[in-house]
Amino acid sequence: MKFSTLIAASSAAAPVSALPQFLPGLGGGSLTGGSDLTGGSNTNGNWTPQEWIAPGSTDSRGPCPGLNTLANHGYLPRDGRNIDLKKLADGMLNGFNIEKGDAVLLFTQAIRTSPKYPMARSFDLEDLGRHGILEHDISISRSDAYFADPNPFNQTVWEETLTYFPDEMITVEQVAKARMGRLETSKKTNPEHSLSALASGFSWGEMASFFEIMADGTTGTVKKDYIEYWFKNERMPTEIGWQRRTVTMRGSERMAFSRKLMEAAGVSRRDLTSDEYGRPTNQ
Repeated sequence: MKFSTLIAASSAAAPVSALPQFLPGLGGGSLTGGSDLTGGSNTNGNWTPQEWIAPGSTDSRGPCPGLNTLANHGYLPRDGRNIDLKKLADGMLNGFNIEKGDAVLLFTQAIRTSPKYPMARSFDLEDLGRHGILEHDISISRSDAYFADPNPFNQTVWEETLTYFPDEMITVEQVAKARMGRLETSKKTNPEHSLSALASGFSWGEMASFFEIMADGTTGTVKKDYIEYWFKNERMPTEIGWQRRTVTMRGSERMAFSRKLMEAAGVSRRDLTSDEYGRPTNQ
C-alpha cells in the first residue's frame, strides 16, 4: 500500500457523504482547508518537524511509509493505534500539509481493514497490512504478501526499484517504469499474484506522492535522496534539505499526477479492470 493514503484518480474513492457517523467529530474547519496548519517550528524560514522517535517493539506500524512517518514524528499516535478520522485528518495536514478531504477518502477504505469492521471507528497501522483490501502486490518498497510480511521496508524489493532511478532526480517517466516493472516481476514470480481495480488505482496515487510530498507538486521531478531517506527511515528528510510544502496539497493535484503516470506507462483506466493487466504470467 505504501502511501495508499493518497487516493488515485479512480472511481474507487468514496465520497465524503459515505462517512456521516464520523464527520461531526472531525473539526478543524473546512475539509479542504489548511487554515489550522500546525505541528512544527520555523527557524530562519525553515520548517522543523516534531521530534522523530523510532517505534518500539509494541508499537503498531504498517505497509505505508507515509503514515508510519507521521506516527514516528508524533503527528499520528506514536503507538500507531486507535487512529480515528480526526487524528488522521489532523496528522496528514500538520505533518505533510495534505488537505483534510484526502483523509476522509482514505478513512473510508482504511477503516475496512480493522478486525472490528463494520463496527470499528478507528484502525491501527498494522491493520493496513491485511492483504487484499488496501495492501497489495507490486509495491516498490515492500514484499508481495506471498513471499514475506508486506509491512516492513524490504531492501531486496527496493534494490529492484532503484534500477529504474539512475539519476539524481527522479522523473514521472522513471516512476511509471518502476511501477510497471514491479508489476511484471510480481506476475512472473508470484503464483498468487493479484491486483484489484481498487488496489491498482490506489497504487498510482501512491506513486504520485513522490512528487507531491517529497517535492512541491509543480515540477514533476523529485530528488532521489529524499525518497530513499524517507522510505528507509520512515522519517521526514529535513536533515538532508527537504522542507514540507507551503501550499496545501489538493486532491486535484494528485489526480493530475496519477493521470500523468498512467499515460507515461501506457495504461488506461480500462486497463485497471482487464484480466490481462492483473493476471499472473504463465511460467
